[in-house]
Amino acid sequence: MSSSSIHVIKQLFDQLTALPADQRESWLAAQTGIDDATLRHVRALLAADDQVADFTAWPVLRRAITDPAAWLGRRIGAYEIVRELGRGGMGSVFLAQRVDGGVDQQAAIKIVRPDLLDASTLARFRLERQVLAVLQHPNIAGMLDLGELDDGSPYAIMEFVDGAPLDVYVREHKLDLRQRLQLFLHIGDAVAYAHTNMVVHRDLKPGNVLVDRSGRPRLLDFGIAKPLQARIGSIDVEETGAAQRFFSPAHAAPEQLRDGRIGAACDIYGLGVLLYQMLAGVPPFQLGERHFSELEHDILQVDPPAPSRRATSTAPRLRIDRDLDAIVLRCLRKQPVDRYASVGHLADDVRNYLAGRPVQARRGSALYRASRFVARHQVAVGATVAIVAIAGIGAALLWRQQLAIAEQRARAEEMTNLITDAVGTLEPNTSKKDLTAREVFERVAAQAKASPNLTAESRARVLAAIATINLDLGLPQQAETLLNQLDVGLLEGVQRNSVALAKARSLQALERYDEAKILVENNRTTLGHDSDLLPAWLLLDAEIDFSRGEVDQAVRKFKAVDATRLSDAQQEQRGSGLGVALQASKDEALRATATAELSKVLESQKRRLGTDSPAALATLQRLAYVYYRAGKMDEAEELGKSQMAAAEATFGRNSIRYANAISLAALFQRSHNVAAAVDLELQALAIFKAQLGDVNTHAAKGNFNLGMLYQELGKLDEAEHHYHLAVDTAPQVWLPSDLNVFYFRLVYARFLVDRDQITEARDMIRHALADAEAYPSLKDYDAYPLALVIDKLGDFHEKPSAANRAALAQSMRHILDNVASRSTRSNMELLIAKISTLGVEPAPAEANKAAEESESGKTSTSVGKPR
Repeated sequence: MSSSSIHVIKQLFDQLTALPADQRESWLAAQTGIDDATLRHVRALLAADDQVADFTAWPVLRRAITDPAAWLGRRIGAYEIVRELGRGGMGSVFLAQRVDGGVDQQAAIKIVRPDLLDASTLARFRLERQVLAVLQHPNIAGMLDLGELDDGSPYAIMEFVDGAPLDVYVREHKLDLRQRLQLFLHIGDAVAYAHTNMVVHRDLKPGNVLVDRSGRPRLLDFGIAKPLQARIGSIDVEETGAAQRFFSPAHAAPEQLRDGRIGAACDIYGLGVLLYQMLAGVPPFQLGERHFSELEHDILQVDPPAPSRRATSTAPRLRIDRDLDAIVLRCLRKQPVDRYASVGHLADDVRNYLAGRPVQARRGSALYRASRFVARHQVAVGATVAIVAIAGIGAALLWRQQLAIAEQRARAEEMTNLITDAVGTLEPNTSKKDLTAREVFERVAAQAKASPNLTAESRARVLAAIATINLDLGLPQQAETLLNQLDVGLLEGVQRNSVALAKARSLQALERYDEAKILVENNRTTLGHDSDLLPAWLLLDAEIDFSRGEVDQAVRKFKAVDATRLSDAQQEQRGSGLGVALQASKDEALRATATAELSKVLESQKRRLGTDSPAALATLQRLAYVYYRAGKMDEAEELGKSQMAAAEATFGRNSIRYANAISLAALFQRSHNVAAAVDLELQALAIFKAQLGDVNTHAAKGNFNLGMLYQELGKLDEAEHHYHLAVDTAPQVWLPSDLNVFYFRLVYARFLVDRDQITEARDMIRHALADAEAYPSLKDYDAYPLALVIDKLGDFHEKPSAANRAALAQSMRHILDNVASRSTRSNMELLIAKISTLGVEPAPAEANKAAEESESGKTSTSVGKPR
């Protein structure tokens, strides 16, 4: 039995088991194109299933799962189910209404039957939905929330798209050729974006593209529960034999039917089928009344006719010329390596066509047709080889060029296969938690290092890409380790520059600013003033200056970057960096312009990416914090509420981004309602722990904030509990050079002093002082002298000798004379009041000066503002 026949039998069985037993035979009899052998296998499976079901509770459970009435009114998260939108053999899709507040929002909830998912499939489902949570694109139906029901059924809450399937929309709106191609480009943008995030759709078809009333296409079902192919929106689910497949045969790529490797080229084929249907009104191959085996033969062996020859009455002839035919047919080539190298290349060719430029699809087409002819007629061609041998000498150069292009395509395909293989073979881990993005890419990197199928160049390209992803995930040490393993000599000039840029960014994140600066200077000199690659280095140079505390210099450099040479994303990077640097400036006039700069970035991101995009939301949060720092509490709280509502509507209440939003809102609440701030911070912490586990940067900050809030409320035992958790977590998630580690220990030690746990405070602060000796930049922190006072206090508490008393008194005098920061000075005055109860006062100013001179600079206590 062929693998495709097995697919057909399993898909039919899944559909039939979703129907009541008395309807199965009539449904099966109504299907066309199913051979007798397939029918026998399906009926045998049904009989076996019924025998097993007689001895279990499954008949009752199945009725409960498949009866849509049983779900009406049920609450899932913030939503209440209204009605069923569609169903398949693996589950159902429901329309739901938000019911937990003032937000009027509808959503589509997909619920997958757990009984038909084994452990491996469930693990992949959970991984895929976690990866999908990062797919925020204007042309992709957004993910709102994820979870599992009490019975273990995994579900996904998706944005509800009230629109028509792509083919229906194109037909009913009578789009002209240009409008169809522009609509197609939006779909291609969504697929290309998914590919950059290591997600392959695998089932591109008109029913998985809904176009809303504004004409905006939205791509659905990105890998979530691939067997669940029910449509969402206002469109009914097809109840035909092809409606609920793991992939739709008429839209499947040849490698899917062959059970071959599924990579980006599979989606390029799917886009070709979509474009074919948008132009001709029908897909290149149809099942109709034929057997599945006939359809399979056509997809694997037969070249489809050009779309210009298939235009139907539902898709009137649109003057489809040979260039457009060539674009479509290149997507539909049988071998993945013969298609476009990427979705971007396909989109470029469509834009070339729209602009009247030559299309790449026509290049080398004669050679492609010749290779296809040879494959079909090997014997006849062999007899004529001698006749054309001399003429072939001139053509050899063309063949060489074609092979070079094929090598590039093969390289892209092997890298995509590497990534999809690494993701697709993951099994449940021992903790039974969803794998994080970090764990996914660690596995991809490990597979890239070990794979014997990768060329050295491809391995370098993959590791460079993973290093960049590690940087974006906040893992600079892992990024630098990968980058140091690369042989950059294997990479082309632009790629070498990208690797150098990533290396400089990792050094910046690791606070090795001098090394990062050397890389910046070397590359600026090498590139020259007119290079298109220069702006990225100039922006990084300014960011490094800001990280080093050179705020005014950073402001000057950000302003000096020529905005006319920047991409939209780089302009937003420049504006965001400048806005934050302006806020940190000592110049009050410059600080006043920070909000205007960030507001411009926000408007740009809203236009380019949409109001609810993650980038726009991040800028909104940053802007709210700038208002807060500027003392504009009303504006800060208004934006805080706005960003909180936007995060909830965009990402759902269980998302990390929503937790970030409510944590920021807690900051704003602290000034007038500490108890409310505690409640918000506890909500955020619960989400962080549920999504990421107990050890992560968000949990560390959340516990620290709770420690401070409980301290303000006078709940000191609760405060100590959360401070302890924060201090314990911080060294596990940050480098010892990170200011957060030092600051958490200092605040906790100061708290322990107030609770008369002075020995414990001294022990805690010595960890911080040891880090400061290893990383002297920590001594520039304004509150560093406080740590020295607590250390001396611990010595005096342990041994109240005259020498220890004098050392403590001198350290107190030093901080009073040298620290200008209002908050640090206020904290020090409270600490002095505490120490005074032990009978120790700050040393007189002159005595302290003499003592410092006698020390001759043995211990640096220079102060400054924290970065």
